[in-house]
Amino acid sequence: MKMTDLATREEWAALEREFHERFGMNPRVYDETGAGITDERLWSNPLCPALRATPGGVGAVCSVANAALTAQAAREGRTVIDACDAGLVVITVPVIVDGALIGIVGGCGRLPADGEVESFLVSKASGLGEDEVEGLATRVPVMSRADVEAAAAFLEGKVADILARAGAAV
Repeated sequence: MKMTDLATREEWAALEREFHERFGMNPRVYDETGAGITDERLWSNPLCPALRATPGGVGAVCSVANAALTAQAAREGRTVIDACDAGLVVITVPVIVDGALIGIVGGCGRLPADGEVESFLVSKASGLGEDEVEGLATRVPVMSRADVEAAAAFLEGKVADILARAGAAV
């Protein structure tokens, strides 16, 4: 089974838009290979698109976090809330059917209330100047732990609804 067997690309894109509107995070739905289901990108801050625009930023920060948290969510069979190496919140909700991971639904791009952007690391990984990174970092919105947990619960509920509607065996 594939993510597009559970819902259409348009339905996944609508979920991404709703999540972004409600929680102000960078939403993303990935298939089992780690490829995005939709072509849409919704940003919560100016730092993330600047970081992702560089090969080093994508490879050293975004892809590493996605792969590690997807593996953890699949292994544990539950949602994982953590931070990427840039210091931003990442929520990873596994989509598991018949005991197999077929994709993830998640969000990222907000700063935990007690955190800070790792400007030096982001600068070194991306090649962006540290002053530029620090400037962009000032525009990353903060998110309370309660709001992070509410965002995760929202995604979990949406995934459960989609699985139930599709009649998929979890």
